[in-house]
Amino acid sequence: RRRRRLQKRFVPFGVHRKRHPRRKEGRHMRPGGGVVVSVGRSGGGKSTTFFSASTANRHRGWSTRKTAQTTTTTTTQAPNSRMSFARGGASAASTSTSASFEVARQMFQTSEPARAALFVTSGALLVAVMNKMFAHKTTSEVSVSCQNTEKNANALKMLKTLQVGYDAITVLRNPHASTVIATFFRKDVEVEYQRELLPMPCGGVVALDWPLSVDDETHKYRERTPEMLEKTRNLDPNFEPHRKSIPSQTPKIDGVLEEHYKTFPENAPTLVLMSGIAGGSHDKYLKHMLRRAVMKGYRVVAFNARGTSESPLMTPQFYSASFTGDTRAVMKEMKRRFPNAPLFAVGWSLGANILTNTLGEDGEHAVVDAACSMCNPFDLNRCDENLQKGFWGKLYSKSMANNMRKLFEPHKHLFQGLREYEPALVRKARTVRDFDEAITRVTFGFSSVDAYYEASGSKRKIADVRVPLLCIQAKDDPIASIEAIPRKEIASNENVILLETESGGHLGWTAGKEAPWGAPWPDQVAMEFFEVQALEWKTKRKANTAEPSKKAPAEVAA
Repeated sequence: RRRRRLQKRFVPFGVHRKRHPRRKEGRHMRPGGGVVVSVGRSGGGKSTTFFSASTANRHRGWSTRKTAQTTTTTTTQAPNSRMSFARGGASAASTSTSASFEVARQMFQTSEPARAALFVTSGALLVAVMNKMFAHKTTSEVSVSCQNTEKNANALKMLKTLQVGYDAITVLRNPHASTVIATFFRKDVEVEYQRELLPMPCGGVVALDWPLSVDDETHKYRERTPEMLEKTRNLDPNFEPHRKSIPSQTPKIDGVLEEHYKTFPENAPTLVLMSGIAGGSHDKYLKHMLRRAVMKGYRVVAFNARGTSESPLMTPQFYSASFTGDTRAVMKEMKRRFPNAPLFAVGWSLGANILTNTLGEDGEHAVVDAACSMCNPFDLNRCDENLQKGFWGKLYSKSMANNMRKLFEPHKHLFQGLREYEPALVRKARTVRDFDEAITRVTFGFSSVDAYYEASGSKRKIADVRVPLLCIQAKDDPIASIEAIPRKEIASNENVILLETESGGHLGWTAGKEAPWGAPWPDQVAMEFFEVQALEWKTKRKANTAEPSKKAPAEVAA
């Protein structure tokens, strides 16, 4: 190893020189700025190699744009010399080959266009290979489970994407490949949010992120014309600089949101997006759905649970799969602000479980007009068993636990006074179950983690849902397993439609026109489902407004 290190450091490309590890090496600087390396031999022979300063620097990893000047002089005085580059008739060929390699190496290292050309060529070749691999797709039918009612039949007819089938990329049909590729390599969407902190009755707050700009679009709130600046100043009658008090910026933000609301029609559907565990408005799959809905003219808002997506935590209370109070408060607030528009909601993973629990608890009194859940875990105990098995299950659980600990770290000082809280358990949490044992079970008053999982699964509430609910699951989901789906409860509820794809992993779904880097396959299905529900909402609203007008003449005659 020592000999190879010395060769890499001092020997030019293509020249191989043997050196005994016991032989000493001497170095001294030459007046011309080069380095002379002298190697002594037992037979009396001596080899001297001269490197210019630029060549020596380049062999140490330093970059230079000057042309390297390398001169090698070898003198052999002993017949048994091990330093001869070649023997017999092959000496001339070896010398010419070494010289050609040296010239090519110098050209590549000193030529910027050569490096750029190599980089572009290799990149283009890699892209071509990947495009050829990802162009091959395997189409399969989507399994549909629901009651055979006229309402469900009409809704399924309008889902055009189902008629095409689930066209997954063949090389990504593996559940882990789909999950990992989508998580790390899915394209991001440029979204500029305006955050609103909505207070809760208990003293906590949740963060609502309103998209003011999607894909670098220009909006009025970014304009800096004199008219806009004057309009902003008029929001505050005391516009003079504040010296003894802090100027309030809230009226200005409220004015921007009011202008944002006015850009949509009064009856434009409102869509609330709920992310998965430790997620928020920054998740790529959420932003892809947000962009699609905004392009359809929807009024979209991303709902961040307490402490997620860099939102503040005001009280020693995190969110959980069983707590539905914040979700219900957000939905009621949206319905209060936009009473003349349909209200829809989408939930992913843990957000889907919380959304389904909320709809089941509210029943007939739910303010949401329709909803869609994706990768709903349903049975948390069953999903926890999957996360404890195998390499991939433990890897997913560890990754989610790390994300939860990162969310909890800035707010740990709020929990110090709880008697059952043990900071050491949080630091040692390596799985989702460990974190729930340390924080979630303690703050929500459950006797054990198993009791918390049993009470929090949406399998217990989905039978009570009284609004149209579209559930989309992947049969090979490594987290929200297919065994956790409550099929009997879904079959007994006429309001629920269950769609199952043959592959897709957990929130991967690398299929459709935008696969594998674009939006997940279920996004288009969900939008088609909401279009059907929006049309039905308008029909019902017209019927309700027409009924009083029909009854009026009869009452007058009486």
